[in-house]
Amino acid sequence: MRVGLYFGSFNPLHTGHLQVARYFRDIEVFDAIWFVPSPLNPHKSEETLVPAELRLSWVNTALQGEPYFHCCDVEFGLGLPSYTHRTVKHLQSLHPEHQFSLIMGADNLLHFHKWNHAKELAEICPLFVYARPGYNKPQDPMPFGATWYDAPLLHISATEIRDKLANHESIHELVPSSILAEVEAFFQHFFAEQHQ
Repeated sequence: MRVGLYFGSFNPLHTGHLQVARYFRDIEVFDAIWFVPSPLNPHKSEETLVPAELRLSWVNTALQGEPYFHCCDVEFGLGLPSYTHRTVKHLQSLHPEHQFSLIMGADNLLHFHKWNHAKELAEICPLFVYARPGYNKPQDPMPFGATWYDAPLLHISATEIRDKLANHESIHELVPSSILAEVEAFFQHFFAEQHQ
């Protein structure tokens, strides 16, 4: 089975993440896409992260009813911080029958050389890179043997969602309806505590 691994903090999961996954589903390069929430991404600040178990729960809830998508909690059983190379090696040992590839935004490709064992990771798990606003397609040959996909450009980010919530603005169109109330409630409580 061809499995696309879609890693992320999902802080929170938003409709942009789902649109990217649906794009790859529709062009039929994978048989399934596994969302892999990271408990602690080594490239992100811990202070801004929603608790890991809550982010995992949101992804699980949002993917219900999506038979092509699966929430993979494998990184919750591995050490912190979460290194993609270690996770992929672990998944390959668990599922030798699957062919894994990485789905990542062009912004991540720019910094991929800083990732743990980046060269070997790209060799054992091909990179499927989707376009992101403000990031041009690199010249051929693509770094790390990556393949470029002109997915619809998504002007949505988790940072924007958190900023909107901090300013009491609506995120109705930005977050899956199944988790909208939980996301709003968490951040309302979070920002209220910060202002005490």
